[in-house]
Amino acid sequence: MVYHETRKVNRETQNYLIHNKRVNNKWIKKSKFIGTGTKSKKEIIELKEKFETELMAEKYNYIEKDQATRIETLKNKYNKEIKKLNKDEFEKFEEAFFTELTYNSNAIEGNTLSLQETSLIINDNISPEGKTIREIYEAKNHQKVLNYLKEYKGDLTEELILKLHSIILKDISERFAGKYRQTNVRITGSTFKIPVPEKVPQLIRNLLYWYKQNKNNYSPFELAILVSMKFVTIHPFIDGNGRVSRLIMNFLLSKKNYPWINIYSKQRQKYLQATRGANDEKYDLIFFFLIETLEENIKDFFD
Repeated sequence: MVYHETRKVNRETQNYLIHNKRVNNKWIKKSKFIGTGTKSKKEIIELKEKFETELMAEKYNYIEKDQATRIETLKNKYNKEIKKLNKDEFEKFEEAFFTELTYNSNAIEGNTLSLQETSLIINDNISPEGKTIREIYEAKNHQKVLNYLKEYKGDLTEELILKLHSIILKDISERFAGKYRQTNVRITGSTFKIPVPEKVPQLIRNLLYWYKQNKNNYSPFELAILVSMKFVTIHPFIDGNGRVSRLIMNFLLSKKNYPWINIYSKQRQKYLQATRGANDEKYDLIFFFLIETLEENIKDFFD
C-alpha cells in the first residue's frame, strides 16, 4: 500500500510517497520524493497511481520496464472506466464483451458462426439456419463456462481445469469431456512433439505446483500467460485445449483485476505463430502479441 507523508526540512514542506512491503518476515520501505509545498488531494491521488504503476512494473521478469508500465497503465485505465459504469451499463458492456470473446475464441478454432449469429444463440436463444449442431453448442458452452468462471471464487486447480473442459465439450464429445486424452495427438502444421498421454496427469500437476511456487516470482500478467502457454504445450485433451488455455489465462488475469484479453479471430495466424514459439519456451512473441491485443481491446472498449 502507498501512502502520502510530509516532512519539515528547514521550514519547507517536503512530500513523499511511501510503500511498505513485507518480504521474508522483514519490512522493506521504499519512498519517492514528489516535490515541496502543499499538494492537492487530486494531485496526490494521481501521483500515488503513477508510483503504484512503477512499483508493479518492477515485478516483471520477462517484459521490459517500459512495456510493463504500458500494461499497468492499460489495467488502471480499464478499471477506472469500469467503475464509471452503473449496474445496467456494466451488464450491457459485459454481455457485449463476452459475446465477442465467445465468437473470437471459437472462430480461432474453426467455428464458422458470425458475431451476429453467436449473439443470437447465446443472448436470444435462437439457432441460425445452416449451422451445425456442434457450432451451436460451442457457442452455448463457451458462454456457460464464462458464467461459471464469473461465480467461481477459488484458485486454479486440477478440478477447475477438468470442469472447464467438461463444460466446453458438453453435448459435443461427452466421451472426452472433462477427461485427459488417452491417445497421442499432433498439432497440424507444427513439428512440436506433444507429450505422450501417460505423462499428461503428472504434467498438469507439475504445472499447478509451478504456478503455486511462482505466484510471487512473476507479475500477474506474466504468470497468467506463462501458465496458459505451458498448459497448451502439454495439450492434455483430445479437443478444446486452445479454448481452455485462453480461459485459464483470463481467469488468472481477472483474479488480479487485469482486464480479460479478447484475441481477435483476424489475428489467428499471429496468435498461433506466437503460441508455437512458446512451445519451445520462447515467450517474447506471445508477450508482445498479447500486449498489442490488450491495447487494441482497450481502444475498442472505451475510445
